[in-house]
Amino acid sequence: MSTKSEDKWALWKRAQRTIAQGALTNSKRPEVFIKGVFPTHLVRGQGAHVWDAQDRRYVDFICGLGTNLLGHGNPEIETAITTAFRKGATLSLGTPLEVELGEKLQAAFPCVERIKVLKTGTEGCMAAVRIARAATQRKNVLTEGYHGWSDEFVSLTPPGYGVPRTFENMATLSDVSHIDEDTAAVIIEPIATDASPQRVEWLSAVRKRCTEVGALLVFDEVITGFRFPRLSVSNFHRIEPDLMVLGKALGGGLPIAVVGGREKVMNSCEYFISSTFAGEMCSISASLKLLDLVQTKYHLDELWAHGARFFRQFNELWPEKIRVAGYPTRGVFTGEKETIDLFRQEACKAGVLFSTSVFFSFPHIPLADQVLSTCQDIITRLKTGSVKLEGEPSQTPFAQKMRS
Repeated sequence: MSTKSEDKWALWKRAQRTIAQGALTNSKRPEVFIKGVFPTHLVRGQGAHVWDAQDRRYVDFICGLGTNLLGHGNPEIETAITTAFRKGATLSLGTPLEVELGEKLQAAFPCVERIKVLKTGTEGCMAAVRIARAATQRKNVLTEGYHGWSDEFVSLTPPGYGVPRTFENMATLSDVSHIDEDTAAVIIEPIATDASPQRVEWLSAVRKRCTEVGALLVFDEVITGFRFPRLSVSNFHRIEPDLMVLGKALGGGLPIAVVGGREKVMNSCEYFISSTFAGEMCSISASLKLLDLVQTKYHLDELWAHGARFFRQFNELWPEKIRVAGYPTRGVFTGEKETIDLFRQEACKAGVLFSTSVFFSFPHIPLADQVLSTCQDIITRLKTGSVKLEGEPSQTPFAQKMRS
């Protein structure tokens, strides 16, 4: 247990002696930040804020890598979790909660008629590919974007240490014409950072081509799910995939992923996808409460409008050097890398945590003007050229390398 009396690097030193590569999650490694300036560990979070081991508070725009749409420790989700746990977190047969989750997702997403529940986005994407191959009786899969750490996906990004070989049935989608009668599935992040009309037109073209050749279109909406009005990219732009994968925000901070699709696809044959903890009730209860809240109390249209304003005003501060590209609830810093590193360093020192991705969530709404004022002050100082990097330059996380 860490205490305030421990020096800044105590937890990092302990982690290096116990945790492979120093961190459990690639995007949380100190190298992704400004190593030497950013805290290496956080001990608690509440709403839009997190605290480090020295009890310093930060406004958190990392949001648990996008999971905390309603903020850390949302009290209504907490109640749902504790109620479920008192009934037994993992029972010995199916539970009514998983049936209720399926019903609510059917009502929320037109393309979802049946579901499978897993724990991570990686598992969800692996399952989607297996289901697509089983349903089409084809092997080839085309992919664009980041879909987790399974061998087939990692094999596409050298050097892929630990991946035993390349996979001849897995390839990167570079042109719609590559989708043919041998393609089982096309799995893509419908929108990563490019939310332009041209991107939407391309998604429609992919949808049309998949239909023409009998390939299944898979939307990996692990990140975009519940961060778009109408709950998803597919709903927002009315482009229906054959399968979709949800995760991150769905669980309100707890681990859950869902792959859903049409009944004839999801029940095509006796493929094998199974997990001891698939029906774990705390995560499912959190998801049920999240679904209820974003359709009643927390309005995604409102979040979208506030996020659009926040990113627009940020992008007016120093557009030649630093901007955020993306959509109103999730962006990625673009521009001059040295400036981005200096900005993130100074923001951290001022009590605002930014990673390579910026997630705008509901608890940020009342803090937006204050944070923008802090950003303005930082950029004013950066323009003088007097600010120097005090730690190590950031390194690109693996997820971004897979997307590039």
